[in-house]
Amino acid sequence: MTNIKNILRLMVLAAVAFTMQSCSDEPDVDYGISVIKDTQTPQNDLDKWLYENYVKPYNIELRYRWEDNETSMNYILVPPTYKNAVRMATLLKYICFDSFDEVTGSKKFIHDNFPKLVHLVGNPGWNTNSSMTLGSSEGGYKINLWYVNHLGDVVYENWVPKDSVIRDRTELNKIFFHTIIHEFGHTFHQKVAYSTEFNQITGNNYLGGMYTSEFASPDDPQIQALGFVTAYAAYSADEDFAETFSTYVCSTKDEFQALTDRAGNSGSGKITAKLRLVKEYFSKNWNLDIDALRDAVQEREAKVKEVNFDDISM
Repeated sequence: MTNIKNILRLMVLAAVAFTMQSCSDEPDVDYGISVIKDTQTPQNDLDKWLYENYVKPYNIELRYRWEDNETSMNYILVPPTYKNAVRMATLLKYICFDSFDEVTGSKKFIHDNFPKLVHLVGNPGWNTNSSMTLGSSEGGYKINLWYVNHLGDVVYENWVPKDSVIRDRTELNKIFFHTIIHEFGHTFHQKVAYSTEFNQITGNNYLGGMYTSEFASPDDPQIQALGFVTAYAAYSADEDFAETFSTYVCSTKDEFQALTDRAGNSGSGKITAKLRLVKEYFSKNWNLDIDALRDAVQEREAKVKEVNFDDISM
């Protein structure tokens, strides 16, 4: 037993000696210098343009580079291309920010109320009910805009190429600006609640997730007949409020009139009553005339074929 103990002691001493020798052979290390390098991506033309047109006037950050912590893990998603990120940034300013600035008389309204973070995703999120997620808002501080790479696509009509998405007002509204105004609408009622009178118009007849199976298609005439501007408005009172606001602002006078005409007497009365409350809400709580806003948005949308949304020269 004594011999075994002596052998173990010798083995330990040898290991310590080897370790000390190995350490002494290492070069001097300055432990005050971090091995983690703080690398920053050099600013490109879009970064510089965003600083001048988003950060300085509105204190809004638009993120287009991929960041896992900003992106939902419930979908298979990709980042936007640089070119389409440029287009989304210039479109958002031209159609949305500039319209609000014109109507309110300054940049303060967007500065004070628009979410401080806009996050871009290249593709849409497909849901289990076959619907697409095109955007979302988070607590009034962030808006996610998906399907941005669609800005590089072509719109087809009867299987024939019609125009590029970037030049097609209807497609821009369908995929982007209806969603943007909708999500912006949520940020308002998350801060100041709308009248409970709005909820009472539809009452307990909201459908929740069942709305996708209730209607045959987005053009199902039953949607308006039941008093909803869109199928998604039937999901809940909050979505009904945001959809009424967004549909009105993103429609011409003739388009919204055609929508109420399809609703019939009962449906038209409900839609008109909801719109009245939405107008009163924004006028009373936010000093915002959404009739004037609709006119400003429509004036700009009518000119999308004339604007070069790839131009970020300063």
